Amino acid sequence: MLLLLVGAPLLIAATSPDPVFDKRFNSFIDAGYDALTAPPEWFDPTERVAGGGDTSIPVAAPSTKAIASTALAAAASYAEAQGSTALIVMRDGAVEYEHYWRDNGPDSVFNPQSMSKTVLALLVGAAIADGKIRSVDDPVERYVPEWRGDPRGKITIENLLNMASGLAQLEEGFGYELTPENPAARQHFGSDFHAPILTLRAKVPPGQTFDYNNNGSNLLGLIVERATGERYADYLSRKLWAPLGLRDAHLYLDKPEGHPITACCILSHPRDWAKIGQLILQNGKWEGREIVPASWIAAMIKPSAPYKGYGYQIWLGDQKVEAERPSHLAPDDSWQSEPFAAPDIIALRGHGFQRVWIIPSKKLVIMRAGKSWPPSWNEALIPNILIRGMK
Repeated sequence: MLLLLVGAPLLIAATSPDPVFDKRFNSFIDAGYDALTAPPEWFDPTERVAGGGDTSIPVAAPSTKAIASTALAAAASYAEAQGSTALIVMRDGAVEYEHYWRDNGPDSVFNPQSMSKTVLALLVGAAIADGKIRSVDDPVERYVPEWRGDPRGKITIENLLNMASGLAQLEEGFGYELTPENPAARQHFGSDFHAPILTLRAKVPPGQTFDYNNNGSNLLGLIVERATGERYADYLSRKLWAPLGLRDAHLYLDKPEGHPITACCILSHPRDWAKIGQLILQNGKWEGREIVPASWIAAMIKPSAPYKGYGYQIWLGDQKVEAERPSHLAPDDSWQSEPFAAPDIIALRGHGFQRVWIIPSKKLVIMRAGKSWPPSWNEALIPNILIRGMK
């Protein structure tokens, strides 16, 4: 996820004084950062997401490994060449390969970017299981009284999950421009993450068109907080982070004791995401305990009507398959030279090609992290090498 792409026009904000914006924006520019290279320590303030007591991860015994060493070496070689900082391969619940580059290791914190959206979807499922949200058919206005009597209030939870809200983009007309005039920049660097969400205008009827909109996810995060009556960090810790035995993480806040941005930026560790992938593969169970209902995982990975390649805040199957990368694609656009070698592939995807690929038919989870732009990214290469390398 691009740091700037977090939501629709709020032009008045560009002229409103905000010392927090000035401080953050100027420090970001002065350091020469972009959305991918900003280090975790730049994000300030943050809020802790408490992890669990046992943060270990199972490791496969040599006799049980199912992926050929040559395939693991080939995948690692490609990952290293593409500027990766971490590659973790789990098969049948245990790590068969784990390696770090560029002075990173298991203790290194990274920004998973929009992979955070899939965690958000898991929390929506938990809130439904807890009876805090009635169903995905609930209209937004049930939790956002500011939109009662407004057509936007009729958008459903499912519309938001499917990226089919019909809401305009916050950065509409500005795109990736890193300028104070860009409303998305005003939001991301400013002192109120929530206010811009409520200014989003309805562009098309909900439920009809897939449009990847970060502020649809931010709106879901706001709804989770209001529905549960808990801070997002606390609910995330209680329902997911602690039960899975993940390490402490941190959320980026608009101000001290303020609101987190929920479309991205759970500052965390690579192993955490391999375990989250394993949770999805195991239909919501961890060590025999139900963390998220299996029925919710099934709903998450069901292709949506607006776009078959997307479910509930998660990507499904092949995306852009062409023999050669089209020249018109943006740097962060996903391209694959061939179809995935397993048709049931599920993917958590984040800006800069942060990835967790889940292949249920192969009992395989692959996690890749990076902190710089890959010189030539092929989406299918790492998964296909490993799938074809299974003994």
